[in-house]
Amino acid sequence: MAMWLVPKLVFAGMIGLSVSFPAPAPDRTILAEVKENQTHITLVAASKPVDGTYSGMTVLLNDQKRTFPWGNISEPAFYPEIVMSNVDGIGPDETIIILTTGKGTGIRTSEVHVLKDDWNEIPVRNAVAEARNLLSSVRKESVTSVEYTLDIKGKKYGYSFPIGDAELWFEQAVVGHILRYRVQDNKLIAEIPVQVSPGIFTGSIEVEYKEKQGTLVPFQVSYVEDR
Repeated sequence: MAMWLVPKLVFAGMIGLSVSFPAPAPDRTILAEVKENQTHITLVAASKPVDGTYSGMTVLLNDQKRTFPWGNISEPAFYPEIVMSNVDGIGPDETIIILTTGKGTGIRTSEVHVLKDDWNEIPVRNAVAEARNLLSSVRKESVTSVEYTLDIKGKKYGYSFPIGDAELWFEQAVVGHILRYRVQDNKLIAEIPVQVSPGIFTGSIEVEYKEKQGTLVPFQVSYVEDR
C-alpha cells in the first residue's frame, strides 16, 4: 500500500500536535521524512542552497545513509516527496523520492528516483518522449478565436479559445514543459499537461509505468481532459 508523506508542520497544524524534528547539522535542512512500521526515512540537504537550489541530498534509512547528487529547488512549497510503495511488483516496498528541479510560468520540471532496500536505484524511462510520440495537433486562428485539433493515440479532440485569453499561443500543442509524478495503487504515474499557451491547458497525458527487465518503462498511456 502506498503511503504519501505529509510535511510535518502541515500535519501538526491539522491535528493540533507539536512535532519534534531530528536535530540536523547547522548547515543541513531536513527536506522530507516518513515513518512506516519499522522503517524511518529522512531526506536531508547535503549543503546550503545556492541560487535557489539544493545540490546533493543524503538519504537516511534507519541506521544507514547514502548521499546522492540530486537537486531540488529550495522553496519549502516544492520540497521533495517520499512515498513507500511496491511499484515494481517485486519484493518489498521501494522508496520513491519525487523532486522538483525547476519552475516558472508554465514550467515545472521533476525527477523521480526509485530506491530498493539494498540502495540500488531502479531506472525510470523518459515518459515525456512517449507522450510526444503520441501527440500531434493542428492550429487554426481567426480574428476572434484560436482552435486546436489534437490527435492523441489516434483519437481526435477539438478545442476553441477566445484569442484574447492569452498573449502567446503555441503553433502546436506541446508537452514536456510540465512534468509531475505520483504513486497510485502501487503504480508510478507521470502526469504531463498538454499546453496550447504557457498558462492554458487542454488536459494531461498520464503515463503509467511497469517493471520490465529491471527498469520502469511506460506501459499504459491515457489522456485526461481538463474540465
